[in-house]
Parts: sequence; C-alpha cells; structure tokens
Amino acid sequence: METQMLLIPVGILIVAAVVGLSKAKISLKMVSTLSAIASVVMIYIGILGFEATLELKYNLFNSSSLFATLNWLVFRVDSLSAFFLLLLGILSLCASVYGIKYMEKYLGKEDMRVYTFNYPIFLLTMYFVLICWNLLWFIIFWELMSLFSQFLVAFEQSEEKAVKAAFKYFCMTKAGAEFLVLAVVLIILKVTSFNADYSEIASILPAYLSAHLGVLYALTFALLIGFGVKAAMIPFHSWLPDAHPEAPSNVSALLSGIMIKLPIYMMLRFFITFFPLEPEIGLIIAVFGVLTLFFSMMYALLQEDSKRLLAFSSIDNIGYILLPMGAGIYFLANGNQLLGSVALAAALFHTMNHAFFKGLLFLTAGSVMYETGTRDLNYLGSLAKKMPLTAFAALIGSLAIAGMPPLNGFVSKWMIYISTLSSPATSLFGIIAIFISAVTLGAFVKYFTAIFTKPAVKEINAKEVPLLMSAPQILLALLCIAFGIYPFVPLKMISQALGAIGVPLASLVVYPSLVVPKTGSYSPVIVFAFLLVSTLIALLILPSKGSVMSTWKTGRSEDLNVGMPADAYYRDFREAFNEVYLLGDASKDIVQKVARIGKAFGTKFEVLSYDLDSMLSLAMILIVILVAVLGGVSL
Repeated sequence: METQMLLIPVGILIVAAVVGLSKAKISLKMVSTLSAIASVVMIYIGILGFEATLELKYNLFNSSSLFATLNWLVFRVDSLSAFFLLLLGILSLCASVYGIKYMEKYLGKEDMRVYTFNYPIFLLTMYFVLICWNLLWFIIFWELMSLFSQFLVAFEQSEEKAVKAAFKYFCMTKAGAEFLVLAVVLIILKVTSFNADYSEIASILPAYLSAHLGVLYALTFALLIGFGVKAAMIPFHSWLPDAHPEAPSNVSALLSGIMIKLPIYMMLRFFITFFPLEPEIGLIIAVFGVLTLFFSMMYALLQEDSKRLLAFSSIDNIGYILLPMGAGIYFLANGNQLLGSVALAAALFHTMNHAFFKGLLFLTAGSVMYETGTRDLNYLGSLAKKMPLTAFAALIGSLAIAGMPPLNGFVSKWMIYISTLSSPATSLFGIIAIFISAVTLGAFVKYFTAIFTKPAVKEINAKEVPLLMSAPQILLALLCIAFGIYPFVPLKMISQALGAIGVPLASLVVYPSLVVPKTGSYSPVIVFAFLLVSTLIALLILPSKGSVMSTWKTGRSEDLNVGMPADAYYRDFREAFNEVYLLGDASKDIVQKVARIGKAFGTKFEVLSYDLDSMLSLAMILIVILVAVLGGVSL
C-alpha cells in the first residue's frame, strides 16, 4: 500500500495540469491548491522513505530492441532520494500556497494558462527525477524538467527580457543535457549491455572504471559539464542571473531552492556509488566549488536588483555545496573516513539550508514586488514598519544565508570549515570560504537595509501582504531557526541519506548551533564558556582611558550617509578588489566572443544543411533500416 503512495502526487499533478488548461479565473486557485496537496504527499513519501525503501515497477512495453531497458518504469525511494523529496515537498508546498494570492496580480495581464499548466508539470518532472531508478528514464524526465521550467521563466511573454532569458536558459541547459546523454549512453552501452538500472550500474561500473581510468575521466568531464550547467557552476552559470529573476517569485524560489539542487543529487549518485572514489576527481570538484562561491558572491555584492542579487547568491551557495562534496570525495578516496563523511554531511546540510533560506528570500522579494511593483534597491526603502512580517522573514533569511549563529546557515558552514581546514590539501579552500562568508554578510546587509531600513527615495505606499503569502515565509523562517538551534533532526536524516550511498557518518557531538566530530575529550561548550568568561574578565580588568572615539566610517573617507542608494554600497570594496572584477569581466567577454563564433558557425551550418538535406535524409533511412535489421542490441 505504501508503495502505491508514489503514484498519488502523479495523479494529483496531472489533474492540476488539466485544470490549468482552462481560462476560468478559479483555475489558478484550484491548480495552486492541488499542487499544495501533492506537495504534502511528497513530504509524507519522503518521511516513509527514511523508514524503508519504497519501490514500484510498471511494465510499459515488451520491446526486444535497443531500448528494451525502457520497458520497465521503476520508481524507487531510498534515504537519499527521500531527503531531496522532503526538500521538494516543503518548498513546493510554500511556493504553491504563496502563489494562490501572489499570481492574482497577473490576472488579466498575462495568459495564465502558461503558468497554471506548466507549474504542476514542472513539479511532476522534478518528482520523477528524484524517484526514477533508470538512467534513460532519468534523462527523459530531466529534459522535460528543463522544457517546462523555461515556459515558467518566460511567463511574462510581454516582457522581451523574460523571453530572452528563457531562451538562453533553455539553450544552455539543453546543451548541458547533451553531455549527460553522451555520458549515459557511453556508460550503458560500454559496460552494462544497455541495462540502465541504477542497482545494475552501481554493481558493475566501479570495477570497470577502476581498470579504465581514461574512460573514468572522460565521463567525469562530460558529467561535470552536464550537471554543472544545470547547477549554474562557474563557468557555466551565465543563464541563471538572467532566468531566475524573470520568473514569478514563487517559481524563482523553486528554481533556486530545489531545481538547481537536483544536479547535486545525481552527482552524489554518480561520483560516490557509480564511480570509484578518486582523489583527483574530488579535488577537481572542490576547485570548481571554490571558483563558483568566490566569483559569484563578489558580483552579488554589486547588484542593484533584489532578485538578481539573490540569483548570484544562489550560484555562490552551489559553490558552498560543491566544495565540501569534492573535499569529501577526496578524503574518502584517501581513506580519511572521518573528514570525508563530515564534509559530505556538510554538503547535504547546506543543500537543505539553502533550499529553505533562498526559497524564503525569493518569497520576501516577491512580497516587496507585490506591494511596490519594483525590485530596484535604489528606489526601495523604509518598508520595515509597513511590512513587519516580511521584514522579519527577510532578516532571518539574510542572517541565515550569511552564516550567523544560531541559524541553520551557521551550522552547515561551520561543518564546511572544520572539514576543509583540518587538512593541508583543502585548508586554502576553507580560508576562501570563510572570506566569502564575510562578503555574503555584506551583500545581505545591503539586501535587507536597502529594502527595509534606509530612507526611501520617496514615500512608498505599502502594507503587509495577505496571510497566504506571509504564512509560507514565516514557516521557512522558523525552519531556519529550528534547524540551527536543534541540528540533530536534519543530521539524523543526513546520516541515513549518506548511508544509502555507502558512506557511514562519523560520530558527531551535536550542540545547539554547533556540530563537532567526536574525536577528543574536550567540550566545545567549555571552550566557548572559557573564552566568554576570559573576555569579560579582560574587559573588567583593563583600565578604560575614557577617551571619545570618532565614528567608524566602515573604511570610507567621507561622512556616512545613511540614505545612500544601493549602488553606493561597497563602492570602495570594488575599487580594492578591482583585479577580481577585471578578471571576471574579461572572462565574460571571452564567453560572449565564443557565443558569437558559435552563432556564426550555426548560421553557416544551417545554410549548408539545406544542400545536405537530401543526403542526411538518406543517411537516416539507412540507420533506421540498420537498427531494424540488427535488432538494436547487436549494434
């Protein structure tokens, strides 16, 4: 009976999509409500997945051809997929409830069917990606997820910017998907005789790749590009700062909160269960993680658009997830089970945390847009008294993402630091991560103060958003607080998720807002208490000179202006780190030149293709005949 539960979200979301084809105004509420119900069921399935593995098989075809592996559609939920299902369920529940009122502002302005049909299908494809147990079916659901999410990005079809962002998003993620297809086809053709079942691959592939390191690195290269594009890993990130801000805010919360985490889910499957553990692969992933967190947050600091700042921050947090993932693989490959498991636990903990606080922050940005109609940080200001619940939620989200104790972001970043700083090979990565955490705090001081506390350019008429919009924000804010103060619950789930991929989590000592490996006899609480008491005693003993100090101007030479616009924040910081921005701008120019060359090449190829059309058609006919004669498998 429990396994049949896997079909309930499928049925509900298909019904929601059919309802979404209607032009009736009530369809928006019905689709949002049905999507919220499906999300609750996903949460329940996630909880069941931690108790026992759920599996459901359906025989769809009886073909004996090349694609016989598609005959069976296998759904399976183990602890790892249950962990991601919980994130998907919680975030989609909040986004769906929020969308009931938020999307009403588009009624009469846009074709609502673009949203009401594609939104539940988007949820459905993400659900399928997490529960399918076959690589070919995974590719199919992955492609469908990209397709339907780009329609949501282009929801405001009257906005040329949104349509262009959706086109760029689809083209880049489609190109990345081709690398996935290449890698998957190579795997299942070369090694498993076209059996794409996860269990079959996990039992055969590691031994084969251990003996064929060239194939291992070629597959790693293809997968890093394929998953890296979807996760917005630098240098494949340029679609995200354009696409995520243009989508409706509840969709942005899903795109940044969970969709870009699905590549993380599959990278864990590939690099830990399908591939042999190699330290070089771990270091490569960690290096990409450091580059991603460093450059993206340096640019987030400069943004004047609230959602664009959040989008760059999403890229930064992917770096914070990739770094410990790579470090964990490196440590495990070198036999360091303690640091390896702690680093991987940190990666999963930060995945969960980012889903909550980034989903929360996109909803707060949407609430501000709902009331003011803008996301321009230069224009906004003084909204804390007018929108107190939204301001509270934004404050919690900002402090959590900056890694401030006692919130959840502090716990996962702390685990990243203790796992990376403990080894000479990764200590520099940990130092860079600490520096960027300080930059993150600066970026979110800007986000919060520019919207809620600094004087506005002119008086803004606004009030608190409706309950259906504020309740999801408060729920996510409470989760950020609860999982920071009491990290035992998420760590228990993470321990089970890591166990599903064969990585037992080392013994940890868990305190409120603090997690340390159980390796010594000292107590961090005693150490902190000692430092606190020592500091207080020192302050009491040291004589005060009683001198009056001048106001600290945050390093600026001119007088502080509390009403300064958002583009004036950290102007000196940009000058101090000018070389970083010059390097980033130069990289952007190179990518744009490559894109122009590719476009010119594509245009010429398109022209030539007309002449080659008959030849290609003939070639396709011959291939079809060949497949039919040989029965596919013999190829």
